Amino acid sequence: MNEKTLKENLIYKGDFVDIYEDKVLVEDNQREAKRIYVKHPGGASIIALTRDHKILLCKQFRYPIRGISLEIPAGKKDSVNEDGLLCAKRGLEEETGYQSDDIKLLYRTYPCIGYSDEILEIYLATDIYPVENPKAMDEDEFIDIQFYDQEEAKKLMENEDILDGKTLVALQYFIHMNF
Repeated sequence: MNEKTLKENLIYKGDFVDIYEDKVLVEDNQREAKRIYVKHPGGASIIALTRDHKILLCKQFRYPIRGISLEIPAGKKDSVNEDGLLCAKRGLEEETGYQSDDIKLLYRTYPCIGYSDEILEIYLATDIYPVENPKAMDEDEFIDIQFYDQEEAKKLMENEDILDGKTLVALQYFIHMNF
């Protein structure tokens, strides 16, 4: 099962994403088709837990949905070659002012596999602590951090207060942890 790329066509070059409209030969080798997709450098996100077993979530406005979203901390890689762990640590500190000395990779996922090559790494950070002089967040970001225990996190999911895919994965992991 495969498709052969006949022609790559960059139709938009952005700051961190590029959009392509390629021509392919479908797997039966009898028909041509068009594939529109986004090339993305990838990203990292973190399930950030306090010593008293609460998860840190970021509340922020997300323009594409024209609304507020509650999510685990995350950030895009500066390049496809950037180490995911370094990206995760940077994102945690910039977005929340917290850091951890115990971070490990849990999962890799394609969050938008139908139209993007982005790979998102999901890390677990335990015993997070505030950083005295954290790295500054992007000047156009406004993030409010909040903490939730397992029961509160479960209610957020049940009430559909969380619609972000990476955060749903993270909360499923969190609410099934045994402390």
